[in-house]
Amino acid sequence: GINAEYGVQKITMKVFILLCALFSLSLAQTKPVWPSAASASVFVEGWGERREDRHFFRWFYDETAGKERFEGPTEWNGEFYWTIVIIDTVAKKEWFVVHQPGLVECYTGADNHSLPHPNFNRAHFVGKAEIDYTVVDHWVERDNEGRDLVQIFDRADNGEIKRVDVSSHVSRRPHSVTFHYHEFDAGSQDPALWTLPAEIQKICNNVQKVEDLINN
Repeated sequence: GINAEYGVQKITMKVFILLCALFSLSLAQTKPVWPSAASASVFVEGWGERREDRHFFRWFYDETAGKERFEGPTEWNGEFYWTIVIIDTVAKKEWFVVHQPGLVECYTGADNHSLPHPNFNRAHFVGKAEIDYTVVDHWVERDNEGRDLVQIFDRADNGEIKRVDVSSHVSRRPHSVTFHYHEFDAGSQDPALWTLPAEIQKICNNVQKVEDLINN
C-alpha cells in the first residue's frame, strides 16, 4: 500500500544520498604529489633478494639541482661502515665515502642514474587508514588486469607521503618492497649537502664506475 511505497522511497532516497556523499568524498580527495625536493629518513623492507632484507638511510634530493645524497649504515666487503653517497645526475658522477672509527675511504666515478619522480596520476582513493597514530589516505594503482601495483599512504591533513608499497610485479622481486618515510621535509635542500669536505675530496680515488665497486 501507500506505507510500503513510502518506505521504499525512503530507502531509495537514503541510498541515493549515501552514493552522492561517497562520490563527493572521492572528488574531494587530492591525489598524492611527489615533491621536487625533499629529505626523509627511509626504512625499507624487502629491498634485496630476500623479503626480510632491511635498509635504513637518510635521503636528500633536489630535482632542480639534479642531485641526491644518501647517508646510513652499509655492509661492504664483509664489514659495516657509515656510508655517504652523493650522485650528480647532471655531471653524471657519483661519490662513495665509507667511515669507520679512525678510517675514511672515498671513491668517485661515472654514474648514469636519474632522479626518481613517482607519478601518482593513476592512483585511486580506496579509503582511510592509520600509520603511527596519524590518519592517512590510502591510494592504489592497478594494472589493466586489476592487480595492485603500488599502494600509497599520505597524511590526510597535509598530503605528506608516509608509506609506499611496491608489488612484486613492479619490483621484479618475488616479494613486495615497502618504503616507510619518517621526518619527511619537502622543500629545497642545502647546497652544501652535494659537496664533500676538502679533506675528503683530496683523498678520493677515481674508479671507472662506483656502482661496480659497491656491488663487487
